[in-house]
Parts: sequence; structure tokens; C-alpha cells
Amino acid sequence: MFRLRFRAGFEPAYMTAASAGADLKSTSNLVIPPGTVGRVPTGVFIEGVEWEKVPEGFIPELQIRARSGLAFKKQITLANGVGTIDADFPDEICVLLINLGKEDFVIEPGDRVAQLVANLVPRLPDCTGALSNTRHGGFGSTGI
Repeated sequence: MFRLRFRAGFEPAYMTAASAGADLKSTSNLVIPPGTVGRVPTGVFIEGVEWEKVPEGFIPELQIRARSGLAFKKQITLANGVGTIDADFPDEICVLLINLGKEDFVIEPGDRVAQLVANLVPRLPDCTGALSNTRHGGFGSTGI
């Protein structure tokens, strides 16, 4: 349903045949000090959506989920709980990680930092709001 584009070498990957989420990798060197949030680029972009494959009344989304091993071993998790990437997100998908530990968390290119899951979300009736066909950026671009 999603057509994704990746930077070479940073394609999301399922680790087992029964994995629900594909691991996302960092494209950058980054240090996240204790108590701070880091924005980690993944090299993944939404190129388009095959709307003909989306059932009426639904919207496709990509979800960013934490990796349990990072949370358990390093006290690293998602700063926003679960990240929702809307189908019209125009920029590189980045992961917001928070360091809840006591030591710097060092990230190198290729490190697996989160998981990517595709979902179909039913639209709530009577919740249309002020719909726009234009999006400019992410991380609060439609308001605070």
C-alpha cells in the first residue's frame, strides 16, 4: 500500500519470518545525553500511497515503535510513545529517541533504532475538521 524510498544500505528489515515490525536504522552518528531527546534520521521516505488498495473509510499510516531491547538494556525509548507517520508526510522519517538512562547513548550509522509497522486506520465519523491537501513538514507542522 505504501511505496517507500530508501537510502542505499538503510532499507528497513524484518529480522524473522514472523516479525510484525521492520527495523529502522540510523543514517547518522549521534550522541543522546541522559535526559535528552535525539532526532535520528532513518533514510526512509514515503514516495507514495497506492490509494486503490486502501479500503473506503480508512487511511494508511506508518507507525514507529520502540525496540524492546533498547528499552530494557539501554533505557532508550521513543520520546512520543508511538510515532504516527501520516500518508502525506513529505520528509525523511526520523525517530525521536529519549535517553532515560544515566549514560550517553551513542548511535552509529546502521544501528537499529526503532521498528516500522504499516496499519490501516478507520476514520472516525463526524471528525473532518479543516481538511487540507497540503502538508509542510512534520513534528508539529499542523499545529501544537
